[in-house]
Amino acid sequence: MDEFPSDGLVDEDRLVDLIKQAQSDSDPEAFERLYLLFGDRVFRYLLAQLGDAETAEDITAHVFLRLIEKIDTFRIGPNNNVAIFSGWLYRIAHNKMVDVLRAEKRYQYATLEYARQIAYTVSPGVLERVDLEGILQKLRSLNDQQRDVIILRFIEGLSIAETARILQKSEAAVKALQQRALENLRRFHDV
Repeated sequence: MDEFPSDGLVDEDRLVDLIKQAQSDSDPEAFERLYLLFGDRVFRYLLAQLGDAETAEDITAHVFLRLIEKIDTFRIGPNNNVAIFSGWLYRIAHNKMVDVLRAEKRYQYATLEYARQIAYTVSPGVLERVDLEGILQKLRSLNDQQRDVIILRFIEGLSIAETARILQKSEAAVKALQQRALENLRRFHDV
């Protein structure tokens, strides 16, 4: 089994082959490789949203169970399948997180004790320039939609288009949310 990087770039052709293999054969190895490619990313997204590693792990497991159930509904496009598939997977993660939060009737924000876990998602050069605990504290000052945009754009490194697809918003709406979030973060910094 050739290895797929869990934190590197995803090759379009290899991803399409894996999806086809998972769809046609329900091959456990194909699902394992998809997990290796996207598991850490989904977990980091959920951890940044929830601040609770145990809940993030549980929801990540549910996301990949849902992937197994729904892989046949994913339609491979002529191009940009990496962005489309990752957006589809983040949408599943977001929906599953909302379901869990509704069921538990609680919402937790990232606590400072998880700052070091989230820090591994940011490149070392960036860590030297930022106060991660301060950033997490500032993220709590944003509304849910603004926080989603900031996490997807700057922690997960997704484009405006990918973020819009995941949040099911227009690109203009994502840009506006991002601008308002950054303004709020600056205003919080000035206080």
